Amino acid sequence: MAHNTSEFSSGPSDPRFMEFILRGDDFLNIQLLRQAKSWYIKALELDLGSESVKHKIAECDRLLAFERKVVWILLAIASGLLLTFLMLSM
Repeated sequence: MAHNTSEFSSGPSDPRFMEFILRGDDFLNIQLLRQAKSWYIKALELDLGSESVKHKIAECDRLLAFERKVVWILLAIASGLLLTFLMLSM
């Protein structure tokens, strides 16, 4: 069944909008960024012009990028340590 745009543009007066924001905030508070972002996207579908929701999504994206960077740095360090250990044990 196709959805028309008016179904998704009901705005912040829709009770689901605040529920989606609160769920996103709960996930963001415990650093579950992908889950938080998915709830914020659902809220944005209800109010496409919401700057506060767009800001929350951008914050999730910023934190996810930082998380990815940290993981890559840790992998590089772990690889270096492993190589050093292997070379020393020869």
